[in-house]
Amino acid sequence: MSKKEKVKKPFYKKWWVWVIAIIVLFGIIGSIGNEEPTKKSEKVTEKDTSSYTADNVYVWLKKSGLIKGEAVDKTSEFKGNTEGVIKVIGTGEVDIHEFKTAEQAKKYDIGGDMTVAYKKIYILIIQGQSQHDSFKKVLEAGKPLTDLETKYSSDQQKQVAELMQNGSDFFPLVEAYYSLPNDQKSQTYDDFIYKKEVSWTGTIADLEAIGDSIVVYGKPTGYNGENWSTISTNKKDMLPYVFIVELKDKAMKTGLKKGEQVKVKAVVGSRGDKKLQYNWKLYEGEVIK
Repeated sequence: MSKKEKVKKPFYKKWWVWVIAIIVLFGIIGSIGNEEPTKKSEKVTEKDTSSYTADNVYVWLKKSGLIKGEAVDKTSEFKGNTEGVIKVIGTGEVDIHEFKTAEQAKKYDIGGDMTVAYKKIYILIIQGQSQHDSFKKVLEAGKPLTDLETKYSSDQQKQVAELMQNGSDFFPLVEAYYSLPNDQKSQTYDDFIYKKEVSWTGTIADLEAIGDSIVVYGKPTGYNGENWSTISTNKKDMLPYVFIVELKDKAMKTGLKKGEQVKVKAVVGSRGDKKLQYNWKLYEGEVIK
């Protein structure tokens, strides 16, 4: 071997090998250091769905089919004047109150079908009072229940509920509703009709009287060209079979004509009454055809 020829250093003695090794080592240490905090943060964000809180009870009731509305935080309405209240959630169908103690919750349970209290939870039932026992069962179970049986006050009430469930048109539904015993009408309306979406047909009686609405006569017979002014003053016996539809968009009136058949989809906002001669009112309406 020539003296001038340099002896090659082993690769592990070269400076750049050690630089790479140090970088890799720091990378491994960093990944190990970050692993544990990630696990801890996962534990912190994991939600307990078994405790008696207003949020959990809302989920239990919704999954059980007892309520359908979205949760709205109403705590600020009760904090100052309701002792021990922690949180209140409303849906339009119920108000769910969470208290600090079971004794505080129980104090507001007045009995009957409107209220139920269990542990730290008190529920005011606005709609669905006929299902009071089911609300109680869900609370006592502390979880959603899917085998709940719907209870009815009478066969007539059951008929109205089934007509709504099956998407009945206006006339068969209101005839069944008007046939209810007087002491069941309010509860039946609140539990099975109010704020429910319907698809109803009828004859257009007026397109001009109410700016954003159309007046529809829903009885198959008995319409002879009357407009809203005539119906509401001289032909009030027609009112229980009239539904006024407030449209989402006034432009939906385009192409419609008085005396023609129309089908609308909307949400029930107020009920008619045969004795008092009141009409029905629908909101968020859309013209289907």
